[in-house]
Amino acid sequence: MGSGNSTQQTKWWQVVLVIFLFAGMAVGTFYLVKWLVLIFSGLQKEVAAAIVAAVGTVLVSVISVIVGKYFERKRSIEQELREKKIPMYNGFVEFLFKVLMADKIGKKMSEKDMTMYFIKFTQELLVWGSDEVVSLWSNYRRYFVDRDKIDTSFNNMFELEKLLLAIRKDTGHKNKGLNKGDVLGLFINDIHKYIS
Repeated sequence: MGSGNSTQQTKWWQVVLVIFLFAGMAVGTFYLVKWLVLIFSGLQKEVAAAIVAAVGTVLVSVISVIVGKYFERKRSIEQELREKKIPMYNGFVEFLFKVLMADKIGKKMSEKDMTMYFIKFTQELLVWGSDEVVSLWSNYRRYFVDRDKIDTSFNNMFELEKLLLAIRKDTGHKNKGLNKGDVLGLFINDIHKYIS
């Protein structure tokens, strides 16, 4: 109970400190603007215009550099994430095809192999996957564990398609022009019969 009160008291002081900091910044800005107005009002128009132009040029340059660095860093992070995600998602699609095409290729995966892959993929997804893919995988994996449900339930297949579309989106695809069943149609010939 004592530690809860201590945490609340700390938060209260933090809020007060932030309010004082903002108030101080507002007062400081007001006096800075007032001082600048006094300086500029005493200068000749040509000198004031030259100073404003110089300050404007410097500010635009600084802002351009800061914004450029921000977007460059953002692109770099996205590229690094994509490099981690693509092998993980390729492995998932490869695993999915092995499971779904097991009867056709005559090579069924054992329950142990499937479980080991689920564990590995979930660990990687937790670190590298987007929020949307993590959420869809969490919902879908309950069905995935039961092989019979995957093979017979087309509702579950359409949930799988949502997951695959989210994976494509997470790797940079727009998914424009893709309709329900288009992705499933890549490996299920008669999927159009089950689209309502």
